[in-house]
Amino acid sequence: MEKRENKDGKLVRLAQSGDNDAMEQLCAEYKDTVRMLARPYFLIGADRDDLIQEGMIGLYNAIGHYDESMASSFMTYAAICINNKLISA
Repeated sequence: MEKRENKDGKLVRLAQSGDNDAMEQLCAEYKDTVRMLARPYFLIGADRDDLIQEGMIGLYNAIGHYDESMASSFMTYAAICINNKLISA
């Protein structure tokens, strides 16, 4: 079984090169993470789905800007990007 970090790194590289299937797979795998991270937040005039959508935008940003040469794993980087997007919303 391939380690999650290796699998995520491979999928991110593919998504960054324009592979839509890899992008969809990453979004599907991280959907529950986005929901979990959005849980403690509240947005006036919006519902839970709006917050989740903001979190997914943070995930898209993480996929587009992740650099494997950084010291953190994609999972850590994605969580930070998702949280930052939720806070800015």
